[in-house]
Amino acid sequence: MIRLRQITGADHGREFEFEQDLIRIGRMPDSDVNFDPEVDLDASGRHAEIRNEDGRYLLIDTGSRNGTWLNGQRIKHAALNKGDQIEFGRGGPKIEIEMVQNRFDSREPTRRMTRRSDEREPRFDPLAMPVTTATRVEDLTGSPELLPEGLRFLEPASTAPNKPPRRSRNAALWVAVGAVLLVAVVVIVGAVLK
Repeated sequence: MIRLRQITGADHGREFEFEQDLIRIGRMPDSDVNFDPEVDLDASGRHAEIRNEDGRYLLIDTGSRNGTWLNGQRIKHAALNKGDQIEFGRGGPKIEIEMVQNRFDSREPTRRMTRRSDEREPRFDPLAMPVTTATRVEDLTGSPELLPEGLRFLEPASTAPNKPPRRSRNAALWVAVGAVLLVAVVVIVGAVLK
């Protein structure tokens, strides 16, 4: 279990208590600890997470714009202890860790549980996005193993073998138009010269 208290920001004085293993923090309304989107502008929409990893609570910056600061030091990830202060962007909202109850004796793997998980929209969740190293559609179509499970590209429709490509049809049309114009010019010039 972890208990947090917001000590600066638009909603200072709020207290939170969590037993879940993943706590999302930011200005997005579906964050577990959500900051005011119009006032706490130093915090990002998906700023940071607190995760229970192997019985220890860790603070993880999730690529925030202004950084995550733990006790005055900018961090990417760090273990949390009672009394730690987390600042979400320099001058942004600040949270203090009031209580941390680590579970070092737990032998079970950590379970990911979040409240209201059915309301989260995966398109805004960087952790729910598929990971691939492909940068072009051609890379994905040539290597279907790079696609997330259940996603596939439709096979392109094959062109009929007896149908000439569009470019050669256009060329044939221009040749025909040219021949008609040439005949017309010859007829006109022949009529004028008589």
